[in-house]
Amino acid sequence: MEYRQLGRSGLQVSVVSLGTNQFGSPVDADGVQVIMDAALESGINFVDTADGYGGGLSEQYIGRAIKARRNEWVVMSKFGNYPMGDGPNSRGNSRGYMRKALTGTLQRLDADYLDVYLFHRPDSVTPMEEQMSAMDDLVHEGLVRYIGCSNWPGWQIAAANETAARRGWAPFVASQPAFSLMNRAPEGEHMDACAYYGLGLTAYSSLGGGFLTGKHKRGEGALPGTRVARNPRAPQTLLTDANFDKLEAWEKIANEAGVTMTQLALGWVAQQPTVSSVICGATSADQVRENALVSDALAKITPEVLAAVREVK
Repeated sequence: MEYRQLGRSGLQVSVVSLGTNQFGSPVDADGVQVIMDAALESGINFVDTADGYGGGLSEQYIGRAIKARRNEWVVMSKFGNYPMGDGPNSRGNSRGYMRKALTGTLQRLDADYLDVYLFHRPDSVTPMEEQMSAMDDLVHEGLVRYIGCSNWPGWQIAAANETAARRGWAPFVASQPAFSLMNRAPEGEHMDACAYYGLGLTAYSSLGGGFLTGKHKRGEGALPGTRVARNPRAPQTLLTDANFDKLEAWEKIANEAGVTMTQLALGWVAQQPTVSSVICGATSADQVRENALVSDALAKITPEVLAAVREVK
């Protein structure tokens, strides 16, 4: 397994990390234990979760699964996207709710600190100074070691870290956007901000909602039981002739490079500027082991392969 620095932090994280938005539903506590053990055995030391995943069960099951080996894991969680209570102040990025959200996360994880804490979504109401000063308090109290954001545009990353720099507060070291061969929105402004301010990009949805696994074939519809099958908009947004044209071209490149389509899709993301880790969800130990092999496949995804991938329009 390859390990990379998470932005300008002292953390070393596996280039393949474990996504857990299916922990709690459909994956139960026993399944989470098996998956977490398989991940660590495969060299994965970085797990991503959020307070709202599985209604809080994701964090709870992760906490149980890693209790005996907590120091071997880098745990990243997020808050602010899912209302975790009633009333208008049970959401967003305000100082009060941030404190409440972290308290809940640490209780569910059965932990006294969190390695990385992210804003899950931008908050257009709470002043940036309040957001960053509240995060800085958590860092100085030892409850959180590093901070970052998810789904923030580049200009807001710049605003946050400029605010932190002026006041001597803890800066962002990580950003978590959706990023894949099908969705390259982070290229440009977002990656420029990450490079300038020293954020490591931790990409999610890098298999394009499951389409980039190559399991789905033109004219056959979605495979039952897959994420694509559970997406009611898949026929209009994913399973189109234009997308299959691209997929079939990428599959040819993958075959010539000696990697699977999944490895090409995840490896392409991992090879992009500022990327520290690619978040890969899993519902079984076998999926975890397959995802971990992406690290070994990176050597086959050469600059020539990357260039060929980009030529597919």
